[in-house]
Amino acid sequence: MRPSLYLIIRGFTPTILLLAVTNLLNGQSIPDDLIKRFNDYRTQAVVEKIYVHTDRSFYLTGETLWFKVYQVDGSLHKPFDLSKVVYVEVISPTNQAVVQAKVEMNNGFGSGSLFLPASLNSASYSLRAYTSLMKNFGPEFYFQKTFTLVNPFIRPTLEKIEKTQTLTAQFFPEGGNLVIGLKSKVAFQVTDKSGNGTVFRGAILNEKNDTLVSFRPLKSGMGHFSFTPKALETYHAIITDVGGVKNSFNLPSAKEKGFVMQLEEMGNKVEVSVTRQPNTGEGSPIYLLAHTRNMICKAEAKLLQEKPAIFQIDKSKLADGISHMTLFDENLQPVCERLFFKQPGQKLITEIQTNNKEYKTRQSIKLSLSVNSPSANLSVAVYKTDSISLPHKNGIAEYLWLTADLKGTVESPEYYFNDNDPAVIEAADNLMLTHGWRRFNWDDIMKVKPVMTYLSEYRNHVIKGVVKNPSGVPVSGIMTYMSSPSKAISLYVSRSNSNGEVFYETKNFYDLNRIIVQTNQNIDSIYRVELEDPFSHQFSAAALPGLQLSVSMKKQFLSRSIDMQVLDIYQYKKKSGAPGPLPDSINFYETPDETYYLDDYTRFPVMEEVLREYVHGVMVRKHREGFHLFVLNNVNKSIFEEDPMVLLDGIPVFDINKIMAFSPLKIRKLEVFDRKYFVGPTSFSGLVSCTTYQGDLGGFELDTRNLSIDYEGLQQQREFYSPRYQDPHQRESRVPDNRSLLYWNPSITPGTEGKQQIEFFTSDLDGKYQVVVEGISKEGVSGSSVLSFE
Repeated sequence: MRPSLYLIIRGFTPTILLLAVTNLLNGQSIPDDLIKRFNDYRTQAVVEKIYVHTDRSFYLTGETLWFKVYQVDGSLHKPFDLSKVVYVEVISPTNQAVVQAKVEMNNGFGSGSLFLPASLNSASYSLRAYTSLMKNFGPEFYFQKTFTLVNPFIRPTLEKIEKTQTLTAQFFPEGGNLVIGLKSKVAFQVTDKSGNGTVFRGAILNEKNDTLVSFRPLKSGMGHFSFTPKALETYHAIITDVGGVKNSFNLPSAKEKGFVMQLEEMGNKVEVSVTRQPNTGEGSPIYLLAHTRNMICKAEAKLLQEKPAIFQIDKSKLADGISHMTLFDENLQPVCERLFFKQPGQKLITEIQTNNKEYKTRQSIKLSLSVNSPSANLSVAVYKTDSISLPHKNGIAEYLWLTADLKGTVESPEYYFNDNDPAVIEAADNLMLTHGWRRFNWDDIMKVKPVMTYLSEYRNHVIKGVVKNPSGVPVSGIMTYMSSPSKAISLYVSRSNSNGEVFYETKNFYDLNRIIVQTNQNIDSIYRVELEDPFSHQFSAAALPGLQLSVSMKKQFLSRSIDMQVLDIYQYKKKSGAPGPLPDSINFYETPDETYYLDDYTRFPVMEEVLREYVHGVMVRKHREGFHLFVLNNVNKSIFEEDPMVLLDGIPVFDINKIMAFSPLKIRKLEVFDRKYFVGPTSFSGLVSCTTYQGDLGGFELDTRNLSIDYEGLQQQREFYSPRYQDPHQRESRVPDNRSLLYWNPSITPGTEGKQQIEFFTSDLDGKYQVVVEGISKEGVSGSSVLSFE
């Protein structure tokens, strides 16, 4: 038995992992500092993953895109209740966000809808989703899904399909580098203009044009060959496409010194061999660290001498999914890295059964779902399939276990989930060699603390701003106030930090709101507050595929466009359904000490008279500079010496003269808080709140120095409309039902027996329909199922 250090991590914990250490190899072991820094990083840089199930993958403008958001932790893929807000966007081919929404999350799940306006052009678009925390790791790790959108009222501009395609070839030496005199496995990927893998013939030639290696792709333009570079030689590849056109590409330059890593599957083990150039025969320590989604599976130290150093890893000790094998030299510098894919051992299986194979129009369909995990949370879409519909690919399991952890686009990810086929195993390894990626750099690991620019919204949506002076320089220590005119009074207070930043953690903040942000103009009148757009302005480098439509689809487009317009005319109000009532909300100060409904009293035309005559908790005083209000402090049986916080429909009014000049005939209710009141970093000497009849300030003129903007809050839930034909009168109705999306339900929980039956009705459109079920269990087991009927 080789002396080594084995680190087996079987679960996720937010604390520093306890490692069982077995020393050692001739006095050499992996330094504790490296392990500690790695674990410190992974516990502070928490990783989330987002997956979005959409009702379809092809839309016309004027239709609604319905979606379900799944949020999981990045290590075990269990539903993750960390971020309470997910940002969902539709991105155009020019990287413009054309539709946006903020989705409320609950226990790792959320849902919503996006209306696709007629102003959008026909093109391939990207639906992307991310949390505030995910913005720290870059746009490559956002969820992204391509869908096709056609505007039937505007003739699309189609890309010309060239007979001769421009090819791109990339070469990836295993471990990272070619080293002179050392045999290496070299993976390749050849793609066409659209970024898809292509069929070709290839050869490696030296500068004398001698053919050294011939190769062909195995899957999606990918494959590998073995190659030993020589000193003072350069190499290039000749790629010949199916049309016989040849393209030349240079191979990466070989280094004089360095390491070569080679990985092989040996039955139930993974063997990693390491060689070095130059090999002096003197032993030097090298270190292998293997981790799966930041969970350490193995760490081992060896001496690299004349013979290759061999590391063996039991495959049963590797977690499912993609593992990273990183090699460090004696100075703890990462010198090689390799990915390995282990098929997930479990998959969520949902059996779908319909009560019939064929149905008439406006007939009841009973759909029975049976899932192998009682804790599963599912989403279901039932839609018409035709020549313009795209097949369901890259479901939740394929995304979480494979696509989310790889760089670039993965063609046909479902292909790689069959470990009984040797060709699939080899193709998966080629994928690992060509799509290597990780969410961090080792330079970040070695830092004392990772820099997290964006914070998690772990309770509510947070609106961020910056306080600036007239020169545009951020200023610290300034108290700011954010509120929205409403009958339900909400006030958020934040003091600017050392970077001038202010944060307002909102609550029950839905749909479009007018928000007012200000400082106390009596003392901080020169400062202004600028709000930050919470949506990401970074975009992935991956290009969207061009739109290629066939003339043969014209009839299908016309038919679907008419169906959509008929549906809008006859069932628009029901289909789009106004959202349900907002959650119950009360004023931020909850129950006031005094409440006055002014219609219950004699109406006075002047605010001073109202306060003097029957508002007992407030005293009015007038000095040279104007009015002051003093609230009785019932706690100490005294009078506060400072003006209280005065609100009008939730908006702070710091100039008492302005509120005294406001007509009390526009005020419905007046409330008083007769004690010290604390909000965030500040406190008020009592509080006086005035509410108008409509909650819209009643024409009160705000200070022009305030920031006043319309701000979109969280998307309020809308219910998908599906008509029911339960009696002959309904079935014989002449109102057309042209639904191509028969059913959408983003939240189905089968229960303890894992079974659920749902019922919906067919529309007036005959044809083939597809049922797509996606979901994940509490234990992190995910999967998709598909069924068709006519």
